[in-house]
Amino acid sequence: MTEADHANLDSFLGFGARRGRTHLLRLALLAAAVVALLMLLVRFLGGSDLPYYTALVEQGTITPLVSERGTVHGSGEVALAAALDGTVTAEGVAAGGKVAKGQVLATIDAEPLRSTLAADRALVTAAEADLAAARTARDEATGKLARFEDVWRRSGHRVPAINELEGARAEADRAGRAVSAAEARLAAARSSLQADSEKLAAAVVRAPFAGYVVERSIRTGQRVRMGMKLFTLAASDETLEIEIPLARTGNAVLEAGTAAQVRLDALPDAVQPATLARILTDRADAPGSRRAVFTLEKPVEAIRPGMAATVELPLPQRSNVLLVPDAALTFEPGNRASPSTGRSQPRIYLVSGDGEPRRVYVTVGAGDGKRTEVFASDLKPGVEVIVGWRNQPAQP
Repeated sequence: MTEADHANLDSFLGFGARRGRTHLLRLALLAAAVVALLMLLVRFLGGSDLPYYTALVEQGTITPLVSERGTVHGSGEVALAAALDGTVTAEGVAAGGKVAKGQVLATIDAEPLRSTLAADRALVTAAEADLAAARTARDEATGKLARFEDVWRRSGHRVPAINELEGARAEADRAGRAVSAAEARLAAARSSLQADSEKLAAAVVRAPFAGYVVERSIRTGQRVRMGMKLFTLAASDETLEIEIPLARTGNAVLEAGTAAQVRLDALPDAVQPATLARILTDRADAPGSRRAVFTLEKPVEAIRPGMAATVELPLPQRSNVLLVPDAALTFEPGNRASPSTGRSQPRIYLVSGDGEPRRVYVTVGAGDGKRTEVFASDLKPGVEVIVGWRNQPAQP
């Protein structure tokens, strides 16, 4: 074989080797693609292999919904206060209950007042005895004076002696003043007895009129002081209202007639329409605050003053905002047993390239009960945000 033939043979063998390596590379790439496809297919059919559920950050439109708690109120409300210090021994009428005029609402044990009342009765008895003795002494003194004056006239002013007559007159005057003082002491003792008796009678708290219990501020075993509010009663349920705070509405402009929905705890299936009647500002117990009063429109018969309820108030629509499910704001990988509560700063967790949670602090905006508007400098629509655990790891 000539040198040329050897050269041609070497060239042919080198080309074959290169061709073989290219073929093997293509096979390896094809195999990798098949494996990746199979993994995607398995993930698609069997679900995500991530240990948590995810959702996408959306950019869209939201109609914010403010949800606040309140109590239904009726017309002609009156607050009942404690007339004495004591301990509540019974409070049988709950908020929302209907009461008749004179019906017992609560009972206050006032044992110290009973002791005071016994002392008052003793003072009255003593004052009555003192008055009786003073009247007897007065009658004797005036009788003696009458006899002296009769003899004085019939004797031509000779007897009795002038000093005896003046002494009898002074004694009768003192006896009269003693009676007046005893009568005053008796009147004071009787007045104190009556006042304390009325207080003791007030230990049984009764409804001053027929109506409904809007609020009960006491419980059995509670110690109350004189003047403390016990109940709020409404005389009628003709006009029903509910008041809620407006702190979470931000700068939203609300006008009279704004529509809302009221969901009552006792009637969860009876959603009631309501309209904004007025806005209250600068209450004595909350200066600078705003509160909205809604009137229930044609409430069902079962609704009563005092019932607890939730008002759902829609706010003006917001467009082109970033939205995440509410669950994303409670997920916390560091506390896997329960959702996060009481965070100092709102945060969400995104899925990073290696599948691990990546914390992103956000500013929370409005929500509609399912989604919440969030703000963050590095947050974009379409990224995966974690909303809960799929396979919760075992606790350490």
